[in-house]
Amino acid sequence: MAGPQVKCVVNTCTHWLKGDLCGAQNIDITHEEEGRMAQNVEHTQCKTFHQRRGLANTLGSLDNVNWGGVLANTFLPGTEPYPSVTCIVNSCQYWKEGNKCSAEKIDIVGMNADECQDTNCYTFKLKG
Repeated sequence: MAGPQVKCVVNTCTHWLKGDLCGAQNIDITHEEEGRMAQNVEHTQCKTFHQRRGLANTLGSLDNVNWGGVLANTFLPGTEPYPSVTCIVNSCQYWKEGNKCSAEKIDIVGMNADECQDTNCYTFKLKG
């Protein structure tokens, strides 16, 4: 398993899979405003979000597809891809040295998102 289990309801992302799974090889969780420390869920975002807008646009996200996980999920229902997670939100209690996420499961929200700022890491919990 590469990272935490990811539940993603961002249905407009090219990496979104049926069952609210993420087909990306790696996802990046960042602060919504560069240079400002996240204080709540709304201050986070999934920087890996890539809006699905036709074939030409989808091709631009192919370099970050978890092919093994996507194929397993397609042909073996019930299997889940596990993307690695890079998280630079060091104000979160799950952030660990090396920009790792120590949560067992993360939830990414942003139904009908148009851009990464419309997404959030719902698992975020402020340290302290």
